[in-house]
Amino acid sequence: MEKVTYYASIDGISLEHMVRYGKFDMRVKHFHNEYEIFYILEGERLFFFNNRNFIAQKGDLILVDTNLIHMTKSVSENDTGHNRIILYVTGQKMQDIDAKYPTLQLVRFFHEHYGIYHLTPDQQEQFMNLYYLFKQEHKEKKRNYKQAIELAVTSYFLHLGRELDFQSQQIAFLNNDGKYSHVYEIADYLSQNNSQNVTLDTLSSQFFLSKYYICRVFKEVTGYTVSEYINIHRIQRAKRYLEETDYSVSAIAELVGYGSLTHFEKTFKTYMTISPLKYRKTLNIVTHTNIPTNP
Repeated sequence: MEKVTYYASIDGISLEHMVRYGKFDMRVKHFHNEYEIFYILEGERLFFFNNRNFIAQKGDLILVDTNLIHMTKSVSENDTGHNRIILYVTGQKMQDIDAKYPTLQLVRFFHEHYGIYHLTPDQQEQFMNLYYLFKQEHKEKKRNYKQAIELAVTSYFLHLGRELDFQSQQIAFLNNDGKYSHVYEIADYLSQNNSQNVTLDTLSSQFFLSKYYICRVFKEVTGYTVSEYINIHRIQRAKRYLEETDYSVSAIAELVGYGSLTHFEKTFKTYMTISPLKYRKTLNIVTHTNIPTNP
């Protein structure tokens, strides 16, 4: 069960406060064009990104970069729930803020410093002050309230870049039974070779593990099946090709590892909700003819 205690949005910036009761695993396996600033008021969550698991607890701040493949779920079967606030900022809004205040370099900041951080009591208070200001401005809607919210968010990011202790960033969760190290190695391999025809037989031979074991522990640790993990990496790369090149949809399908255009289009729509062609038509950017160096 869940309860949204607050939600509001202005141009490119939104705020959501939600309480969930009991065990909850994120159903949507995704990446998106928004930045997430995720603050945990109560409880704990397991985050999976960069092919690793991380545990976030009460008072932790999670910075999620745009287009970061990630998953969040309960730490244990006995999870009693969690209380969290998420500030969402669209990719376009972050670029707009960077254009207004170029020395902040917020796009670069999130790209280089996403992760989970233990906040000091003062830093926790700063986040909550932003939350209360957002709510007050949006409720009262005084003159230029949208600008007031945007400036408050920008100011918060400025102080975050100054005061965040990067040494307080969480390290990957790893226990002693070998399961996590096996899964992390497999996830690294899939990230690097997802355009190839990687099968369970391939992984079994590569890592000297049974196919049954790989299927079971990979899903258990990451929240993804092996095929889902391959597909989401392929679609992430395809999304970049659509944004940054003028290659045809069929050429992109082949580049990311799909032998069938129909299969590619169906899979792309599964993760992006629209077809590759429609996605490209929605883009408001200039395409280039060169393939990115590191797709």
